[in-house]
Amino acid sequence: MFSRWSGKNLRQLLSAAFPVIACCCTALLAPAAQAASPWPGGAEVAVVLSYDDALDSHLDVAIPQLDKHKLPGTFYLSGARPSVRLRQHEWRRAAQSGHELGNHMLYHPCRKSLANRSWVQPWQDLDKYTLAQFVDEVQTTNTMLKAIDGEEERTFAYPCGDMTAGGEDVLPELKKLVSAARLFSADGQHHPDNKDFYRIASFDGAEKTAEQLIAVAEAARENHSLVGFLFHGVGGDYISVASEDHRALLQHLAANPERYWVTTMREAVAHLQREQVRNQR
Repeated sequence: MFSRWSGKNLRQLLSAAFPVIACCCTALLAPAAQAASPWPGGAEVAVVLSYDDALDSHLDVAIPQLDKHKLPGTFYLSGARPSVRLRQHEWRRAAQSGHELGNHMLYHPCRKSLANRSWVQPWQDLDKYTLAQFVDEVQTTNTMLKAIDGEEERTFAYPCGDMTAGGEDVLPELKKLVSAARLFSADGQHHPDNKDFYRIASFDGAEKTAEQLIAVAEAARENHSLVGFLFHGVGGDYISVASEDHRALLQHLAANPERYWVTTMREAVAHLQREQVRNQR
């Protein structure tokens, strides 16, 4: 019986079978490859560009650069900053053009007891806040921001990365007030499987070169991560990144839309939450 499948017949059988086997293998592997990146349009990475403290350089430099490249930013406003009081119409216009306004509290309170915090004023000392005081300030800032942009949903950035008020964990109460919250980390990456949206990482862009900033975005491609950037001053103010380095990062992101989905924190989190629910079905 074996002789019937020897020689030429066996070679013909294998030749005919190989394309079928290859096709089956491709079909099996394709869903895994597609599932590896959860971002719209097949983008490899989601990028959130965030800016803290409601600084003049955000309105004067960062937003014009973002608008030129048609990229959105997330701006975490502290309500007592002069630019909120004096340039409110410009923040409203920024929100109308697609930028997100996020909650960075009214007075930017931080824990004075930690190292290098001599600049923290007594009335800004988060160590001396009560949890109720923290909650009131977040709620008041939400109300102020709604008066500017009309939005209901808000994301949050922890001033100085501090997550306690008067020694109490703020997270249980904060979850009732905002949809997500941002911290910082060495690589700025939030993995797509991570369901903790109240410790979203970002990379501190202060005094970084364009090459360093772009390298952070490129590194996130391997994990299909949500990668965040944290900026304070842009070409001015304090803890700054040079305007030309900021511009070069935006140029790189805008030139590669198939690689980067640049979005706001609110939209990135909402999309990722939908994807995680879909993958559980």
